[in-house]
Order: sequence, then structure tokens, then C-alpha cells
Amino acid sequence: MSTPKASVLLVSLAVLLCLLAFPILPQKETASAELRTTEVENTGTLLGENSPGLEVPRKAPPVTSGEENISAAMKLTVPRLGLKDVAVPTGSKQAELDREGILRVRGSGLPWIAGSNTFISGHALGFPRTRVPYAFYKLGKMKPGDEIFVEDKEGRRYTFRVYDLMTVEPNDYWTTYPVEGRTVVSLQSCTPIPTFENRIVVRGELV
Repeated sequence: MSTPKASVLLVSLAVLLCLLAFPILPQKETASAELRTTEVENTGTLLGENSPGLEVPRKAPPVTSGEENISAAMKLTVPRLGLKDVAVPTGSKQAELDREGILRVRGSGLPWIAGSNTFISGHALGFPRTRVPYAFYKLGKMKPGDEIFVEDKEGRRYTFRVYDLMTVEPNDYWTTYPVEGRTVVSLQSCTPIPTFENRIVVRGELV
């Protein structure tokens, strides 16, 4: 009699342990998913979500560098966008873009290197704390033939003429790659306002 009772007791104990352990597994999976999401967000891919915190302006004002202490290898002037001598730091994280409003993507080209693709990402709206909040607000209004000027820290100016405008998906990282036979600058932002589900890329060729 004692043996069956012991067996029943062991089986009951095992079932109880399984029931207690069951909710732990989904929690671990959820925690892992949250961790992976955080890791993806922290990588700060600059083709990522815009998530603006500003309202659409009635008219985007002309923008200049604003601060003298911004560390940047280049300055950007785009007449069509109202940008003049805007300091363009180099970075690779979304947090940096949110702070600055405009960045040259680290690892992309430099305008003084033949065959390069200087990839500059900018917010359309940005955040209240962003240094250049409306950097690329009017990027979709650029046209073939528009000029883009990039100045290096020695004051040499490189002139690019727009030849292409395209809308791509957020994971189309090929837009950062060099373009065969050309030295280009690529300006990229989120579109359309307010969903920001795609990316607009304007390309200019060195002339």
C-alpha cells in the first residue's frame, strides 16, 4: 500500500513542479524579446524610425550651424532646403541623430574621396531638444539640377548636383553603398509625414 501512495505523491509533486515552471518560460521569452528589441534600438541604425516630437512647421526656417563648438569634419549648404553652413558631425547611433538632427553616417564616404558615397541622414521634424530639428523637412521638394555644397574643415567646397530622388524601405541599406562610376552625396530622411514608414533619398553627383 505504501508503494502506490508514494508513487501518487511523486507524480503529484512532479505535476505541481511542471505547473509552477510553466509560466516562467514565457516570461523568459518575453524578456529575451524585449532585450533584443532594446539591442536593435540601441544600435541606432540611422535608417530607423523618426518618431518626431515636433509639430509640422508652417514654413521651415533657414538653418545655420548655430553653435561654434560642434565638432564636425564638414559643413552642408543646400539652398533648396534653407540650409547654410550647417555643421555635420559624424555618428552611427539614433540617439546621436536625435540630438544633432543631421549626421554623416560613420563608415560612409567623404566627398574628397573619388568614388565615395557621402551618406548624410537628417530628421524631417526631429525633437524639441534637437540642434537642427527641421534639417530635411523639405527634402522631398528637391529637384534634379539642385545644388548641394559640402565644405571640409580646411574650407574647400565640393559642389554636387542632384540627379536622383527615390523612396525606399527602412532596411534598404544598399543606399549607403558607393555608386559605380560616380562620386556622390546622399541625403536621407523619413517620409511621409506623419507616418514616416519609408525613407527618401536624394542623390547628387560631384561636378
